[in-house]
Amino acid sequence: MTDSLILAGGKSTRFKSDKALAHFNDIFIPNVKYTADLTLPFVDHCYVSTNQNNYSNIDNLFNDSKVQVIQDVKPMIDCGPLSALWSYFDTVQTKQADLIVVATDYIIDQRAIEFLSQNLGYIKIKSLPYYTCCHLTINMELLKQHMKSHNYRWRSYCQMLTVLRKIMMET
Repeated sequence: MTDSLILAGGKSTRFKSDKALAHFNDIFIPNVKYTADLTLPFVDHCYVSTNQNNYSNIDNLFNDSKVQVIQDVKPMIDCGPLSALWSYFDTVQTKQADLIVVATDYIIDQRAIEFLSQNLGYIKIKSLPYYTCCHLTINMELLKQHMKSHNYRWRSYCQMLTVLRKIMMET
């Protein structure tokens, strides 16, 4: 079972307004809805992670039973993408997850999501890694261990998962 986790809870401080509710795509729908809709053909369920400020506006965009809007939960509030992951595990109540994770500020299309659905890892464009556009197999215990170090950087977490996956493949 593969789920998608849409990252829509950022503060958008450089953008000056909520990027999740803006639109960068060819059609006039908010990025968060566009991104969630792209993932739906490839997942069993889509979870849209929001912050307290944009939860209501984003929740009002969806009426699909495959989409659930979730908020950051304690103890991981406003800690970036790791807050979204923590909230996902809190909502789903599972210990292991196969997730396609996509931030709402990428200009992507269905081919990118289809590629991710068939491959673990993250997308690179012109050799730059896009860690918040990825497909990961994630374990709640590893997330808890990572949190103990108080390292809330998504890139660090993804890099750790990549190293562990390589080690597992070698053994």
